[in-house]
Amino acid sequence: MVDAHLDLAGEILIRKKLGEREIIRSRYLRNWRKAGLNLIVSSIYVPNDVLRRGGVPAAWEDALSQIRALNREIENTGELMAVKNRSDLQKAVSGEKIGILVYMEGLDCIGEDLGRLSGLYDLGVRGASLTWSRRNALASGCCKAGQRIQIRGGLTELGRRAVHEMERLSLFLDVSHLNDDGFEDVKRIAERPFCATHSCAKAVYDNYRNLTDEQMEALASQGGVMGLNGCKYIAGSLSGNHLEMLCRHAEYEVRRMGGAYVGFGFDLCDSYDAAKAELDDTDQARRGQSAEKRETELCDCLPDHGSIPLLSAALLQRGMDEETVRGIMGGNFIRYFEKILTKK
Repeated sequence: MVDAHLDLAGEILIRKKLGEREIIRSRYLRNWRKAGLNLIVSSIYVPNDVLRRGGVPAAWEDALSQIRALNREIENTGELMAVKNRSDLQKAVSGEKIGILVYMEGLDCIGEDLGRLSGLYDLGVRGASLTWSRRNALASGCCKAGQRIQIRGGLTELGRRAVHEMERLSLFLDVSHLNDDGFEDVKRIAERPFCATHSCAKAVYDNYRNLTDEQMEALASQGGVMGLNGCKYIAGSLSGNHLEMLCRHAEYEVRRMGGAYVGFGFDLCDSYDAAKAELDDTDQARRGQSAEKRETELCDCLPDHGSIPLLSAALLQRGMDEETVRGIMGGNFIRYFEKILTKK
């Protein structure tokens, strides 16, 4: 069982600032065990406000702080392990411990310094997307964040060099959040399989973050995997029909790509968003500004990871065969990471 995208490191850093300890144990571990998860892919996502405040230097420090906070949680929680190579991955699959694989959701933090990719690798990072839904020195995101306006323009020359450097370092490349022109550039120049950790099918629900049929087929043809996104705005389950829409996406993707190229990448954000709102209110209070207690809108299609078996069961009940469902639950992403990660 694999979840290929969770903003775990960022939430840990936020909750530590709020005074919490053992965040994974208190908020996640029970549901991970309930779902039978073997691997969580934790993103390192630098928020817009950090970039606005301090640019690349602040983004770099925020990314390092997230990595350090996550690593301390892993070290202090006996049921977890960092996954940095194929040997670690196999230990996680065997069920010894739940594996955490770290990747960058956007490389805004490196600015124009590709040498920082090696530094991130040394810290345990094993993948990256070139950008989030914004423009940086490497590429353009799939929209103008906050306005949902498609951005045109492919990879920069530096972005193309970044793809080759990532492949040299055996970092997996994630195209979720990349714009259409950038996707075409990656398809043309990538020599190793790339993936989409948390995207759905545009033909099922027309959202700026979802992939077209042609993009899905291109991703599958070179050995990538597409993670099913569990945000209601991306899955299109705005009326509350969450399981139905997730099933429709999975079934469509299997028909277009084949059963070996679909997985889970739920991007469950409600807990992160609640923590961020609490920290913002706390910061305002410290500055002597009045802040009304806000209720953050719930966006996740699943209440928690413990509900994943409900989706697997729904896929079976709707007629999907067991082998295909096993692959979607985790086998496909495990095979993908085995191809990308180094042996030791």
